[in-house]
Amino acid sequence: MLVTLLGFITGTLIGLTGTGGGVLLTPLLMVLTPYPAITLIGTDIVNGAFTKLLGVFEHRRLGQVRWRLAVFLIAGTVPGTLGGILLLSYLKSRLAGGELDHLLRLVLGITLSSVAVMLPFVRLGKIKTPKDWVDAPSVGVRLKLAVAGALVGFLVALTSIGSGSLLMIFLLLLTPYPLGELVGTDILYGLATMALAGAMHVRMGHFDGGLFLRVVAGSLPGVVLGSRLTRVIPERYFSWLFTILYFSLGTRLIVG
Repeated sequence: MLVTLLGFITGTLIGLTGTGGGVLLTPLLMVLTPYPAITLIGTDIVNGAFTKLLGVFEHRRLGQVRWRLAVFLIAGTVPGTLGGILLLSYLKSRLAGGELDHLLRLVLGITLSSVAVMLPFVRLGKIKTPKDWVDAPSVGVRLKLAVAGALVGFLVALTSIGSGSLLMIFLLLLTPYPLGELVGTDILYGLATMALAGAMHVRMGHFDGGLFLRVVAGSLPGVVLGSRLTRVIPERYFSWLFTILYFSLGTRLIVG
């Protein structure tokens, strides 16, 4: 029951903000369950793929997916995700899992906390975002999007953390679109990334079917609820929601 409840809470956050899966669920499962960390990471990535698939359908129905933006991001996620899987396979034989987890959590925690401080200034117009940055047809713009997609895909494959939290940071700071559309696009990107990474983790044996069924039983109805709430909650509240969420998550990751 506890695992299903955690799945519901994180599923709701995914649907509402694009964030919540790996950055919340994986650390909580590490603390509250006896499963090995690598099994939790792999299982959570597979759960994330199913959850985001439903989230894409919901946000598409609401007209909140920027398909062209997603294409540029997904172009980078394939090499990034494969690179993360290859590095993980290499490090498994070289480093203890705790050492790698600690370093990645520290880096992510600092990033999330920093963005939490900057985010209100960005969304309130104190820092202007380029209005034509995403839609400009230049090669440079497409390259930047692909690099962002590759970086996030790399981190997702390693830790299950990133597809919602880190990519949303890039989208919020660099694009002028409404948050509901950014969330929908972020979820579409996360679907492609997690489907690829999840398949690789299953192949490597990092998956538990029983745990997956309990998590997905809560996450699927949660993402439906969260997706619909994006049309109910005014956008100005999203900025503060992201700020609080990122700062609290960042602090938690830094202090361990």
